[in-house]
Amino acid sequence: MMQSTRYSLAVAILVTILAAMVWGQSSDILDAVCTTSQGITAYSATIRMTQYQSGDISEIEFAFDFVPPDRMRIVYTAPATVEGQTMILNADKFYTYIASLRRSVWQDVGEGGSNQGEEMGFLYDFVTRSAMTALEEADIQDAERPESFVLENTGETLDVDAFALVMDDEREVILVNAFDAAPVSISIYSGDELKMEILVLEYHTNGAFDEAWFAIPEK
Repeated sequence: MMQSTRYSLAVAILVTILAAMVWGQSSDILDAVCTTSQGITAYSATIRMTQYQSGDISEIEFAFDFVPPDRMRIVYTAPATVEGQTMILNADKFYTYIASLRRSVWQDVGEGGSNQGEEMGFLYDFVTRSAMTALEEADIQDAERPESFVLENTGETLDVDAFALVMDDEREVILVNAFDAAPVSISIYSGDELKMEILVLEYHTNGAFDEAWFAIPEK
């Protein structure tokens, strides 16, 4: 009986140690993500978003440029029906160009032109230097990580880390580049149902940018 008790105690201690090791590794990952997010001065990427709704699948691809705190440009590249559509946020001004209609729309942010990047989930929190806040407001869980991840547009193979954020009925599974802690994939679930995938095809952080990218055209 004593031997069995000792064995059970040893197993319990081992499980506790292993859990602490896993949490320590996760904590290091999250710290790195927060540090990188807070240090963002510019971010450029090509992104594919796939939406799953009622059995239908829709995809869009776009070039995304962001300079904190309030300059953003999105230019859609696919599908052909939205190619060339452009959205620019600059401080309190928001501009949309609908290429298919050759129509321009000017708005103040208060008129509905803000937070246009929020559909990107945690990636938007990351580039807006809000990763720490997002992590604090969610239940953080472990997530399965692939052995590697390939940036589609460059062919570069990355080592990645993974974690999940749970907020009410929504769960985001996030893969980050182990080298620089930048998100490269976000899968958003409602309950057990996959609703949205955000895939980074290529990206650059803290590179040079042109102020002209964010210039609002004259009316």
